Order: sequence, then C-alpha cells, then structure tokens
Amino acid sequence: MLNNHGWGLREMLFICAGIILCVLFVAAMVNNLYSEITPATGGETSRPSTSTNTYKKVEKRLESAAKLYHHRHEEIGNLIISEDLLDEEYLTTEDLTVNNDFCSGYVIVENNVYTPYISCENYETEGY
Repeated sequence: MLNNHGWGLREMLFICAGIILCVLFVAAMVNNLYSEITPATGGETSRPSTSTNTYKKVEKRLESAAKLYHHRHEEIGNLIISEDLLDEEYLTTEDLTVNNDFCSGYVIVENNVYTPYISCENYETEGY
C-alpha cells in the first residue's frame, strides 16, 4: 500500500464539483442582478413582458426612467411624474402595468436619491 497522504481521485472530484456549484451559484446571482438593470438609452430598452412584472419592478423602472429624465432635464424640480416619462417615451404603459393593473406614480429627487411612489388599483407604495 502506497499512501503518502496525498489527494486521490475521489477528493479531487468532490472539490471540482464544489467549485462548479459555486460558479453556477455566482452566475445565477449575477444574472439576477443585471436582469433588473435597464440600459441608459432614453426609452429604447428591452423589457420583460407584462406577465412577469411585479409592483417592485414597476417602481424600479419608474426610478430608472426618472434618473435618465432628470439628467437630461436638470432644470426641472424635485418631482418627476409618470405622465412626463410616458410623454417623453422613457416609459411605456406596459412598463407601468402589472397583470392589467395600470399604475401611475411619481419620483421625488432629494440629494441625488430617487424615491419612486406608485398607485395602482391593487397596490400603493407606502407613503404615496
């Protein structure tokens, strides 16, 4: 018996399997993180279908669109309403709809912090 206390094939396979699982987990987390971010193209973004929308995603889209709008229209005040974002095509009505529940809203800008508020038939952001 030659056992010099080295690694065998079984140990190496377990370690490789562990590394592969870690890489897959990190890839899934990165994919989830970047699926929420829309590119800064001023309205020309790829968006998921309405059936996958949630109210939190609608709030995030409203916030992202408001950031783009505010950077291009710095002369405006600290209140950005969803109707302006729709008119300027930073958002579509599909972006503000969750299961046929259309939402309207606004974003308050204070010290470069954007806080979205939405109001829908079945949901309202706390503090709206």
